[in-house]
Order: sequence, then structure tokens, then C-alpha cells
Amino acid sequence: MNNLTKTELDNIYPLGENRTGKPIFITFKADWWGPCRMFEQVLNEVTPEYSGKIQMYKVDIEKEPGIAQQFSARGIPFTVMISKSGERQSQAGSLDKDTLKYYFEGLINKK
Repeated sequence: MNNLTKTELDNIYPLGENRTGKPIFITFKADWWGPCRMFEQVLNEVTPEYSGKIQMYKVDIEKEPGIAQQFSARGIPFTVMISKSGERQSQAGSLDKDTLKYYFEGLINKK
């Protein structure tokens, strides 16, 4: 999972248009926050299975507060899922392994 910068965000998702050709998953986190560290363990288990199918990014809210503000990430962990068409869905809080897989499958199959 790559760190997302403002420059890269502007390239892959300008003005709400997904230019990657794949769904996008972004997780917002802080390394010092326990729930984020726990969710990172789930991500490390699940995301390799979806490599190549979903563009995956992480955002440290302290290093990229502008991106966090742009997506209204007020509580962490916070996830944003963007379909190929640019439709966006977000959620505060961590997800368990099965729920994350369910969301990823839906994201891949969404037009």
C-alpha cells in the first residue's frame, strides 16, 4: 500500500474523476493510535489478495492533513472507497477481515 500525497491524488482523482482504471481504496491513519495499528494488521492480511485489482493507498493524517480534510476524515481509522466511475463511499472506524473483503469484492464488481 503506497503513501498518498496531494500530487498523486490530483493525478489519480482530479475533480472526482477516477483516472486509474481501477477502484481506489484509501485508508486514513495515525501510527500512534491503537485502533489504526489494529486495523493495519487486518489490512496487511487482506490487501495482498487484491493487489492489481484495486489501487490501495494510505494517508497519515498528520503528514497530509489537507487530504484528510478533503475527504472529511474526522475520526480514524477512516476509509474511502472510490469506484471506477468515481463514485465515493466512506466509513469511519475499522473493519474486520470478512467485512473488508466484502467491501473490496463489491468495489471490484461495481461499474
